[in-house]
Order: sequence, then C-alpha cells, then structure tokens
Amino acid sequence: MDLQELVNAHQSRLSDTEREILAFMLNNEEFVADSTISALAHRTFTSTSSIIRLTKKLGFSGFAELKFFVKNSLAGPTTPPIDFLESGRNDILTTYEGLMATDFTPIVQKIDTARTIYCYGTGFAQRTAIQEFSKSLLTCGKFTHVIPASTEFRGSIGVMKPEDLVIIASLSGETESALPTVRALASRKVPMIAITALGVNSISAVAEHALHYESTPTVTSIHTEPFHSFVTLSVLLDHIVRQYIQYLDLKEKDS
Repeated sequence: MDLQELVNAHQSRLSDTEREILAFMLNNEEFVADSTISALAHRTFTSTSSIIRLTKKLGFSGFAELKFFVKNSLAGPTTPPIDFLESGRNDILTTYEGLMATDFTPIVQKIDTARTIYCYGTGFAQRTAIQEFSKSLLTCGKFTHVIPASTEFRGSIGVMKPEDLVIIASLSGETESALPTVRALASRKVPMIAITALGVNSISAVAEHALHYESTPTVTSIHTEPFHSFVTLSVLLDHIVRQYIQYLDLKEKDS
C-alpha cells in the first residue's frame, strides 16, 4: 500500500484541513520522507499537533512511523527474498527499523501509570507471545491480566476503564471477532496499544498507539496456506519490555 491508497482508505474520516495536508504530502512525498514534523507543519500552514492527529487517524504511532512508511513506498516493491531464511532475516531487520523510528516515551509512560493492563492476542501464536510478554512485565513489577479468548475479551468491556490499558496483538488487524470490542473500548476512551503486521488496518486506526511488525507470508512445500512467522512479534514485545526497563532505570536515577 502506498500513500495514495492510504488516503483513499480514510477519506471519510478526514477533515478539510487534513485533506489539504495530505494533498501537499501526495505532491511532495520526497520532501515528507526527509522532513521534520515542524518543517511539514510550516509548509502546510498548520501545527505539529494537527499533523500528529492526522498520523494517528491514518493508523500510525506518530510522524516518524509515517515518514518510514512514505520512504518505503517511494523505494517501490522490494526484490523477493532469495530463500526462506533470507525472508526471516528481512522481516527482523524491517521490524527493527520501524522500532528505531518510534518514540516509545508515551507508550512506556502509559504502561507505568495504568491501573490494570489487559493483554489479548487474536490467535494462538499471538496469545503465546502475549503470555511471555506478560511474564516479562511481571519481572518489572507490573502485573497484567491476559485475556484467553474472544468471548472473555468481549465480556471484559464493562470492567475496562480509561485509567486502564489494553494491549492487543493481531496479524492483520482486521479480526472480525475482536473489532466490535475494540471499537466499543475506543468509544469508552479506554487506552489501547495495537500491535499488528505492517500496513493500515482497523484495529490500529482506533488505538491510541500503534506498533507494527513485519511478517512476510511465504509459501512452502509443506504448507497449503502461506506461512507466517511470529518471531518479529516476539522481537517487538521484547523491545517494549526493554524500553520499559530503561524508562524505570532513568526514572529511579532522576528521583
């Protein structure tokens, strides 16, 4: 997906000012790829807060992730991996590039101040990764509640409050069983961190923060369906824990 397709997918949710910003971006993608948020605000006669709101409407965690998306789309389609092993390596490198372009400060602050952290994975692999993530946060002194299935996720809406935090891991970000619950939580102003594969999706679009991992579908001789590795999801979740530990260390030094 490129920037034009991204705009098309969100046209109905955009204000006139946001459409004007995007019109400039579509005509100046090279500038956006190397710009700062202040420079873009200056060129579009808007404010940095307007651009931040726009990036979140488009499903990104912030301007840095939008820049990364534009830069990748300008590079065009990448050469297919040489082999199955190379595909895994590329996925990890792409995931890390996105993580390095993300400001984790508001995310770890939200983890630190949340009354209760609810974690939910939409599939078996995502649930397994989320469970390990929960154990890692426990070693940091942060207790989380792992939700085991979609029915429990839906049934928890009434107890989740704005002072809590919901972390949801998905592949496509379009899991039909989860979408009504996610939208209900958004309407109740319950903070959410969406963790999905790269690309624009419905869950990321309504979450307060969105993080992405790369998982290239690969056809193998022993699978009838494309194979998705979730190693990069584990890498991303591990990075969140490391960012949180670093945040706690700095917080203790400053106190």
